[in-house]
Amino acid sequence: MNTRLYTPVALSAALCLAIPAALAESSVTGPDKPAKTTQKEPVKLPAVVVKGRHIGKPFETPAAVSRHGQDELGQDINTLIRTLPGTFTQHDIGQGGFAVNIRGLEGLGRVNTTVDGVSQTFYQTNPAHGWNGNTTYVDENFIAGIEVIRGAAAGAGGTNALAGHAELRTIDIDDLIDKDRNFGMQATYRQGSNGYGKNGMLGVAARYSLNEDSSIGFLSAVSGKRKLGYKNGAGETIASDGFDENLPMESGLRARSTLNKLQWQIGKNHALTLSHMGSRSRFTNNHSPLQVRTRTGLLKYRYTPLSDLVDLRADLSYTDARQTFLRGTNSSEDYVGRTTANPSWAFTLQNRSLFDLQGSDLILDYGGKTMRTRYRSNYSNKLLLAEGRQNTDSLFADARWQPGKWTVSAGIGYQRYGIQGYLPPTDDNGAIVLPKGGDIHFKRTEGRLNPRFGLAYQALDWLQIYTNIGRSSRSPNVQEFMYTNNVQGNPYSVNPYLKGETALNRDIGLNILKYGLLKPDDSLRLKAGYFDNRIKNFITQTQLYICGEDSLSRCSLDDYAGGSNRIAPVGLFLNLRDTVRQRGWEVEGGYDFGRGYINLSWSKTTNNFPSDYLADMGFSHIRTLPENVWSLDIGSRWLDNRLIVGARLNRTGKDTIAGGVDSESGLQSTAKLSANPAIIDLYASYQAAKQLKLFLNIDNLTNRVYNYPLSGGTLGTGNLGYSNANRGTGRGRTIYGGLSVKF
Repeated sequence: MNTRLYTPVALSAALCLAIPAALAESSVTGPDKPAKTTQKEPVKLPAVVVKGRHIGKPFETPAAVSRHGQDELGQDINTLIRTLPGTFTQHDIGQGGFAVNIRGLEGLGRVNTTVDGVSQTFYQTNPAHGWNGNTTYVDENFIAGIEVIRGAAAGAGGTNALAGHAELRTIDIDDLIDKDRNFGMQATYRQGSNGYGKNGMLGVAARYSLNEDSSIGFLSAVSGKRKLGYKNGAGETIASDGFDENLPMESGLRARSTLNKLQWQIGKNHALTLSHMGSRSRFTNNHSPLQVRTRTGLLKYRYTPLSDLVDLRADLSYTDARQTFLRGTNSSEDYVGRTTANPSWAFTLQNRSLFDLQGSDLILDYGGKTMRTRYRSNYSNKLLLAEGRQNTDSLFADARWQPGKWTVSAGIGYQRYGIQGYLPPTDDNGAIVLPKGGDIHFKRTEGRLNPRFGLAYQALDWLQIYTNIGRSSRSPNVQEFMYTNNVQGNPYSVNPYLKGETALNRDIGLNILKYGLLKPDDSLRLKAGYFDNRIKNFITQTQLYICGEDSLSRCSLDDYAGGSNRIAPVGLFLNLRDTVRQRGWEVEGGYDFGRGYINLSWSKTTNNFPSDYLADMGFSHIRTLPENVWSLDIGSRWLDNRLIVGARLNRTGKDTIAGGVDSESGLQSTAKLSANPAIIDLYASYQAAKQLKLFLNIDNLTNRVYNYPLSGGTLGTGNLGYSNANRGTGRGRTIYGGLSVKF
């Protein structure tokens, strides 16, 4: 038996079970003081309409936290995430996946993106080149809430999370069933112009009471969508089946998703949830038809006895994402039938204990998580692929104490990473492989200790000031250990010395939450913060050029391009020697006065991260956020709040794009695009009956031409300043609407 595999699980189990027992005698529970029976649970994101209702919890949390409730207007998930300060998405308009970007960092390990607590590990590849990377597939019709923690995250969510944690919660039985009923159903349909296409969702749920303390319930939902190419504000079509210099790649998408959940309340103290989510997407990217299938299974158990010392949670999950290259008009026969997959399983065990310390609550959260991920392919070695395993184990403990007006938080996490893989042999004399000839098994392990500390002061009943400092870390990924070009004759190389990244995260901010400011039923909320982080061992992609006749040596790009003795380029991921820095401001807030509301968010992020090599050719992509991003949402309620009408204004500052490779330095250069104009969207929703809601949207009302930042699908076309560029990759005026029936 592999004892290393089970060590974190055993230790976390021992912590979760031994600590409450060891401290039971010192707790407030005793013969003279009865036990508290009220369990303090983590906040559950409510299923609310985003427009017009505020979510107050982030404005009471002394950290860089943002949340979105459920959207019912038909906006895609990229739009929802991009309205959160300091948060963006890397999104290829040619397919349905996305990667959450926090303060200019993204990908597995840099941002821990989870769906119902399950980490998303899928790594997408495209033929020859094109957008690729860690990608999340989840239907926005299933999303009931989004929470983003920027900086050092605590608990299981902070495992292998350098820049933060993004949690997406799917709809639950309680989202479909009213409290006084045992059955519920919801059907939603949307359709629109300019390539919006159509999408819909049908969900049913039922709950049955077994006895006074026990019940069983289930939910089943199916969703589908069809998107097409669209026109920008200049009337240029953003879709093509061939290499037209004026048009980016085709952006059609077909997707179907399913969601099933079974919940069993076993008496007062036990709860069991079993869920499964699957999706199938078919789209064309880089002129090759692809199909992506994902499956996620999750078993959740919770034990809540009448004790402040025990609130035990155990999660066991399994995910499997597969990508298949299909036959198409322009597809290469070398790729047809190729399938890549990365199955992953994880187990998390954690407990919460509550104590009374000098008349104030002391909350302890502690546990552990282990995750095993594998990357593999069915393809032969003539096209070498990065195949390997990535293991992550962690232990964590966090404490929060609230004496008077102060809130003190402290925590520590230990993370152990392991990567192993195999570089197949190659006898291709026209390509350079490191180590030479291949045929090598490699393995690397590394451990990190990450402490964190926070302090907050409630200066007034409506004003809180806070500061946090903490370390975070992440493991190199298999795809970084093993550079993959995906082009026959140009295999990958291994860097066995690649180290994991570490970050020192610092932020300071304030929260304002004031009820009854100008009238009894109004509310003012504001969160403003500044962050300044340092990252060591930053991993970046580079390219080495090899020249020579009798002997091999590194040469410049000019020598390689113009010489007759060139051999081959060698791609590698390397650690930077210098520490890189990210800093900026983040603001969000709003004012709600019943009849109307105003919501806003603004962020300004700067960093000195290097750009990966050949980003302009699609071998990698730019991750730098626009210089600033802001959004303003103004709306009003009418007809006893049944009618909501409003407008959104969104604007992004100067955008960073790849500018080609500097022939002298051999480094990737960047350029700046002008700031986008303000884009105006209009929306309206009408509760026609208790069971029926209607909604209508007009995006880009004035049909402005603008650039769509961080979109890999338009690299080499719309995001460049060259002759093959169109005038803007953003969607032109689009009208869409729909209805939702719920009973």
